[in-house]
Amino acid sequence: PEPDPHHEEGSFEVRVKRDGTFTSLEFRWHPLDVAGWQGDLCPVRLNILSHRPVTSPRYHMPPSANATFVNDGFAICSFVPRPLEEDPDVLRVPFYHANIDADEVLFYHAGNFFSRAGIGEGFMTLHPQGLHHGPQPAAIVASRTRQRTDEVAVMVETRLPLSLSPEAEAVAQPGYECSWARGMGLLEE
Repeated sequence: PEPDPHHEEGSFEVRVKRDGTFTSLEFRWHPLDVAGWQGDLCPVRLNILSHRPVTSPRYHMPPSANATFVNDGFAICSFVPRPLEEDPDVLRVPFYHANIDADEVLFYHAGNFFSRAGIGEGFMTLHPQGLHHGPQPAAIVASRTRQRTDEVAVMVETRLPLSLSPEAEAVAQPGYECSWARGMGLLEE
């Protein structure tokens, strides 16, 4: 339908309900005085390539060092190209870990994700609370000759458990959750 902008004058009350509580907002113009919308429906917009990662020459920084937004229920971390650690004895890829208090979703936006074989642009992974995960053995070897990462990814950690929709289940890679154990020789191929 065609938008029907209003131009009435006066005072207009808008009641907003949130968590069962109402807030009353009063406008000196009609709140429907627009015929359309141009712009973002978000108070903040960031260009991920403007993000500057936290780095260390001798220690691989945990994902939380790349937090962009944090709240009681979630954290959003941004991963962008960065120099790898310089110390030849340091692990230059994410260490093995299990999130004891959060589910972890990673969206792989662009670049070369060398810590995991078979991951490409547009992929998404879910690591539920308690699932051990980390780099594949080949990634550890490959990291020894690399100088930089070349990846753009966004990670969301949530305190509440996540579940897959039927659409996500339909494209899930069977056995992904065991790929670390197989890569380490703990499970047969």
